[in-house]
Amino acid sequence: MSAFLGHIHYWLYHKIGRVVEREQLIFQKAEEMCGATAEELQSQVWQIYGQPLPDTELGELIDHTNIHGWLQRQITIAETREAAFIKELLDTCGGAAQDIVLSAYAEHGKLCGEHAKAQGKYDGQRAAGIYQAVNDYVLNGMPCDQGDVVTVNEDDKVIWEGEICLQERNWTKAGVDKAFMKECYQKWFVGFVKALNPAFVYSQKADTLKGSPVNRHQILKEA
Repeated sequence: MSAFLGHIHYWLYHKIGRVVEREQLIFQKAEEMCGATAEELQSQVWQIYGQPLPDTELGELIDHTNIHGWLQRQITIAETREAAFIKELLDTCGGAAQDIVLSAYAEHGKLCGEHAKAQGKYDGQRAAGIYQAVNDYVLNGMPCDQGDVVTVNEDDKVIWEGEICLQERNWTKAGVDKAFMKECYQKWFVGFVKALNPAFVYSQKADTLKGSPVNRHQILKEA
């Protein structure tokens, strides 16, 4: 059955797995902070959205009659479940929860950047190579959803524009604070880029393109 699966399906499946990893890291940090409360909140969220996918070969899990639909559904579930858990933590534990979630995003970005560097397949000496790695690790909807437009692509700098997060629709479902989630993702990107090559930095700012909000992202060599 796995013969029907192509590289892009495994690529998306691995990116979904990164979200699951990060959710678990957030839980671990929350459990250290508030013990049984974290377990109760996780249980509540799992009752609504289901447990994370098991660490199993994709061919054993996927609906082979609806590959695209299955992957789209898993993206939605993973992003919404993580956001819902974060919302419950913030509502219950306030500022302390903000600190551990931001810490988890920064740490997970660093771990992913280190993993990307260890693969040896990305040109970490060029901004374009780092940008390629970012696209391989961060989950941002299905490929057909992508709205990123690279406006500058040089050896030492990549600037790209994208929607104010495709993930935002899932954050809305979860009811989590969008500004906080954007801050979390910034922490992830900063950690990833620094781990892949400390000579480069990541930055982001909100902007407007043709009357619509966009995020303008930069990966560039540190001055």
